[in-house]
Amino acid sequence: MDNRQGLLVAGATGAAATRLLDRARARPDLAVTGLSRRRPMGGTAGETDWLAADLTDAAALRAALAARPDITAIVYASRAPHAETGVEDVPANLAMLRNLLDAAEASLPRFRHIHVIQGGKWYGMHLGPFRTPAREDDPRHMPPNFYYDQQDLLAARQAGRGWSWSTSRPNFVCDVAPGRARNMVSTLGAYAAICRELGAPFDFPGKPGAWTALLEVTDAALLAEGVLWMLDEPRCANRAFNLVNGDSFRWCDLWPVLAEQFGLPAGRPRLLPMARWMADKAPVWERIRARHGLALPLDQVASWDFADFFLGLDYDVMLSMSAARRAGFTGFVDSREMFLAQVAGYRAARILPPG
Repeated sequence: MDNRQGLLVAGATGAAATRLLDRARARPDLAVTGLSRRRPMGGTAGETDWLAADLTDAAALRAALAARPDITAIVYASRAPHAETGVEDVPANLAMLRNLLDAAEASLPRFRHIHVIQGGKWYGMHLGPFRTPAREDDPRHMPPNFYYDQQDLLAARQAGRGWSWSTSRPNFVCDVAPGRARNMVSTLGAYAAICRELGAPFDFPGKPGAWTALLEVTDAALLAEGVLWMLDEPRCANRAFNLVNGDSFRWCDLWPVLAEQFGLPAGRPRLLPMARWMADKAPVWERIRARHGLALPLDQVASWDFADFFLGLDYDVMLSMSAARRAGFTGFVDSREMFLAQVAGYRAARILPPG
């Protein structure tokens, strides 16, 4: 008889879910099931049970969950398609979560907890300067913000019911994720390789104020650790928690470290909107790719729109970890070491060229 708790990860092929699947599969007390529109190919699909269902199709979702009555907890890691900045689609994001909640309540007799992964946009990080370090109970900014609607839905639906909810708020999730261009490390690595190929210095192409502003990120493995902690910790029921590495950095300090790793002079701040200046660099990348036998074309390695976003934050971006620490979470990642380790990981995967 299988006495394990059933964990469903919705949006299991996304950036926030890969390490969560890894960590959850390693726990003998969890039976892990992924959910996405299509069953993925490769190792993830082979090592995890899978449900193929569309979060926008309420009837199909309910039928899919009915086949897995053992599921007790859900991690929701999905988002509707969105641009890097601006207002994300509130009705679409709210409808997907509502459909999943409806299906869980109708089809999962042992359902006890749902966790929703949010992000730093809760605090209006994408809109401009905000109070730092941001705390979970800070006032909301002027809506719309789909995170607000989702959390309000959770709180309203949970009242008087036997399940609980929690949310995590990471910031810039970083991981070795081949084929996912929206990633700080692979994007900066591709930029560095092109600089080296063209004999250009590794200039900082973001806004001048971003050079010295404080920034923080979330290692994907730490996010996974924190989410699994929230599922198990009673003190996390019906609460939100920031979940970041626990340190902060300035690009002016990290940039020379990255330059050395990439074998380049560090250069200086020089505003170069990447979406425009890198638009014609695919042929340069193809030369690099051919010489080193790299696996992927440039559009699967680097997102220049994303680079313009994270290199354009000319104000401090910091989230307080005090609430999580008080509740017992001790996870921490050294961000400098994380960047260096992930550069090495991308090189080992033949996504970035050797140093």
